[in-house]
Amino acid sequence: MPVAAQDPAPYYADWRDRYQLAGKIGSGAFAEVFEAYDATLDEAVALKIVPDGRALSARIVREVEAAAALDHPNIVALYDWFSDDEGSVLVWELVRGESLDRVGDWLGDGDVVAIGVELLDALAYAHSQGIVHRDVKPQNVMLGEDGHVKVMDFGIAHLMDSDTLTGDGDVIGTIAYMSPEQAQGRRVQPPSDVYSAGMVLYELLAGAHPLRGSTPAETLSNVAAARLPSLGTLRPDLPAELVTLIDAACAPRPGERPTPSYLSDALDDLLRSGRLQARRLQQARSLVRPLGRASAFAERAGGAALSAVTGAVALGALPAYPQSWTLPIVALSAAVWAVAPAAGLAFLLGALAFPLFNVSVSVGAAYLAFAVALFLVTRSRPVVALWPAFALLLAPAYLTLLAPAAAALLGRLRGPLTAAWAGVGTVVFLLLTRAPRGPFTLEQPRRPLADEVAAAGDPFTAAGRVLAHALAAPALLQALLWAALAAALALALTGRRLETRLWIWSLSFAAIFAAYRIVPVVVWDYPAHLWPLVWSVAAPAAVILLPLVLTTGEAPEEGDDGDLQEGE
Repeated sequence: MPVAAQDPAPYYADWRDRYQLAGKIGSGAFAEVFEAYDATLDEAVALKIVPDGRALSARIVREVEAAAALDHPNIVALYDWFSDDEGSVLVWELVRGESLDRVGDWLGDGDVVAIGVELLDALAYAHSQGIVHRDVKPQNVMLGEDGHVKVMDFGIAHLMDSDTLTGDGDVIGTIAYMSPEQAQGRRVQPPSDVYSAGMVLYELLAGAHPLRGSTPAETLSNVAAARLPSLGTLRPDLPAELVTLIDAACAPRPGERPTPSYLSDALDDLLRSGRLQARRLQQARSLVRPLGRASAFAERAGGAALSAVTGAVALGALPAYPQSWTLPIVALSAAVWAVAPAAGLAFLLGALAFPLFNVSVSVGAAYLAFAVALFLVTRSRPVVALWPAFALLLAPAYLTLLAPAAAALLGRLRGPLTAAWAGVGTVVFLLLTRAPRGPFTLEQPRRPLADEVAAAGDPFTAAGRVLAHALAAPALLQALLWAALAAALALALTGRRLETRLWIWSLSFAAIFAAYRIVPVVVWDYPAHLWPLVWSVAAPAAVILLPLVLTTGEAPEEGDDGDLQEGE
């Protein structure tokens, strides 16, 4: 569809006369996106509003207009564009689905390759029309409800240039997918898009982005210096042809990169060879909608239940509020969590502050610092904060190890980190409550830790006494064991051969049993109780065996709180 306005003047005296805003979809470093109803077209559209009052050059106007002429099934259509003294408004086709940064860990290797075929096909078409995207990244690639890829934001990279290196959040992500020549400030050509697309596929397959630093400057330095290792070093199990293609796309020199059409054809041939077990994207609606919605609902419900249990146990052990308040606080915490998990986590952490201040001001102050840090780290996936409570809740049924095992479903990186956090949190809680010696405190001798913390004269001493146990050998060893179990089971779930999955499963639980049996004897000369340990390892292993046998070798799923186009 041609652009309605051929100059920077607005087509309507007030564009709101035509476009009725229905709700905010999201926001980034340079723009806000709204769902709107187009009264002229009689359909829903997406409005991207760029609050930038500077005059736009004629070259940028021509490029945006050229992008609006792109007609490809894997490119989000730009319907209209206009600007005034306050900013620019771009009217896009509304795509309902998920961006790749939200669904990456849901996808099997074959799904990633299928996404690459359509992504590179879209870039090949745009390059044939003289358009270079300049900002290919997971946030700009949608997986629609119909299972097809839709690439967003063609033609507007220049509108972002002023923010590219100065902001954070989305901006850091932009830098991480820049080509080395783009990071060095050189002219961007089609091979730069190939590199960025290759990096998107690299990260989806590897589960990590090796060039991402803690600051934009560090990330930029890593990109400019081309410090990217071969994909084969992170995923030696991938077919050699796939590793070669992705490494070629991410080659440091533009001239060494294949064209997007060549890469698209080569990836499609590899997919058709049957060497990668995967759902084709034409069938991926079942991935994006039912599984995504079901996993999101299950995670919210599980988080709400854990929030209620955690609140009830904590308020019962630390009776600071009137007893009649306990049930309303617990119910409200669960209800808020069910609607908005991040807000529910904040409410729960805040509700527990007063009881701990009631123990002592030092304990309360130390807890507040910990609660703020925990919220900031886990707010994007709040249920992670309560994973130690999940482990403890399973303990009476000898199923504690299901917590690190289930963490494998959270992703290749988040899973082991969550399992490690649960391991440390479990040890510290059991020591604070002076629980009987058992396998998940590694049978270590008891000390009156809770009394020592309560008697601390200042927050630093209180925090230090807890940290001394959290960073001691027993807690760190448990964190290592649980993280290793999560990583091993995540690998087992993606294995294409049943024999491989069973070997990983058996060796993992055998190693866990050996560690929990041997360490107490060697370190404390205290023989571990055999039968509780046997049940604590055998029961979770048996529960995990069935899904492990039935799995098809797909990557672990990672849910999210909602669709990108629907927002929160």
